Amino acid sequence: LARRAAGYGIESVRIDGNDVLAGFAVTRALLDRARVGGGPAFIEAVTYRRGPHTTSDDPTRYRDDAELDHWASLDPLDRLRRHMERIGALDAALVAEVDAEADALGERLRDAIRGMADPDPLAMFDHVYAEPHAQVTADRAAMAAYLAAGEAS
Repeated sequence: LARRAAGYGIESVRIDGNDVLAGFAVTRALLDRARVGGGPAFIEAVTYRRGPHTTSDDPTRYRDDAELDHWASLDPLDRLRRHMERIGALDAALVAEVDAEADALGERLRDAIRGMADPDPLAMFDHVYAEPHAQVTADRAAMAAYLAAGEAS
């Protein structure tokens, strides 16, 4: 699986992006390798976009039901769940506990996001480059003028 990225000397590995266990194993191996001085690595996780490109896209125009069904059967979470059930590592009580924790976490996140103040639109220019950059400075000034004009009207 491992190969050198063309011309860069960086180890690269292509994995099935729908296989959670493969992703975990390869990530762990490459992280262990890096920790002992093996250098950086790149993981290419090949997967499939099951949803539309945009809200105006209709994938049923170019995908048939058999293709969609095939990729639905490879859903990473469902695939891991089936594996864990097969090896006896997952039961209904654990699923209920994890679902309850996930629901509670989701609610806490939604509440936190709803309570956040609107960010300063000019903050997007703050950390574009480590050093000041003429184009970013000009873009920031243009945005500030645009915002000021909107507030004046």
